[in-house]
Amino acid sequence: MSVPGSAQLEQILLSSSDLSKASLATRITVGRLRSEVAGDPSSLASKVAELTEFATQNDFAANDLANI
Repeated sequence: MSVPGSAQLEQILLSSSDLSKASLATRITVGRLRSEVAGDPSSLASKVAELTEFATQNDFAANDLANI
């Protein structure tokens, strides 16, 4: 599965959408990145890049993110 685009990943990080159906690793990663973006909104682009890298390295994460 391909990694969702930057706009979709930004929306995931800026929202409080339900993560309960995602794998534990994805929930932890997205939760941490959401917290970091909330603390420093100017870090959004770097956090999207980090989430893209995570999803690129882990097929299950790309699938999870596509279904959030």
